[in-house]
Amino acid sequence: MRSYGYMGPQEKSQSRFKSYFKLSLIGILLVVVFALFYACADSNKLPFDLDNVDLIQYKVPSDDTPVVVYETSQGTFKAVLFPHEAPKYCEYFTKLVNDGYYNGTHVFIVEKGVYFMGGSKTENGVTDDETDETQIEQELSPNLWPFKGTLMAYGEEKGWLTNKKVQSGSRVLFVNSVEFTDEFIKEIDSVEANKDITETFKEKGGIPNFSQQYTAFGQVYDGMDTYDKICGYDVIDAENNNLQPIDDITFNKVYMSTYGENKNDDFFKLEKVKAGESQK
Repeated sequence: MRSYGYMGPQEKSQSRFKSYFKLSLIGILLVVVFALFYACADSNKLPFDLDNVDLIQYKVPSDDTPVVVYETSQGTFKAVLFPHEAPKYCEYFTKLVNDGYYNGTHVFIVEKGVYFMGGSKTENGVTDDETDETQIEQELSPNLWPFKGTLMAYGEEKGWLTNKKVQSGSRVLFVNSVEFTDEFIKEIDSVEANKDITETFKEKGGIPNFSQQYTAFGQVYDGMDTYDKICGYDVIDAENNNLQPIDDITFNKVYMSTYGENKNDDFFKLEKVKAGESQK
């Protein structure tokens, strides 16, 4: 296990990253940020209409939809990609996958039950000489939201709160869910927002606080037991923001396929929100 002593610039950056995400998940702050996001949208600061969203994450994909398969040390999970919504990042990510970049990379942060971070060349997420440091311009879509199982790109953060932009890098943020208590659901219901979105959060789970903050580019639809196992892993020292898993969790092999070769139509069902037909 890696020892922790003197913290150099990368380690300090990693510590700040861990602290930011841990603090950002306070329940009431989730609602505040979600509300502020919609206030921002009402001020025409977003390049799309939130009244016309298409929840493609819960539509059965066409057979040729690209799928990324993660064979990990804990099992296998699969995610569909959305190149029409995040074309630049999907092209970048797919090239990394096809080049074998993610084979042998690590899960380096686990916020237990809420999210995990993976795709790092090092166990603790510190950048090394093998890390791809390309930064891709943030791509936001009204059709992609941080529901449980969403893949989001993480990179350098710029701006603050409602005008925050995150340049997308090679590391990936895997969304699980905050706890949707009765009180939290009441708070979400009080937000004047697109009800299809809020109802889907309530049905499927997710992290509303991340809405339109990071480039969303994929949705896990198969192997959710493995996904949950990784996200529920114990970490070294949560109280002091050392969120590295106690055991090394690796992406042994990551490769591209298609939905036609990896079908699981049962995942794409919504009870409270009517799902549409196959995505184009």
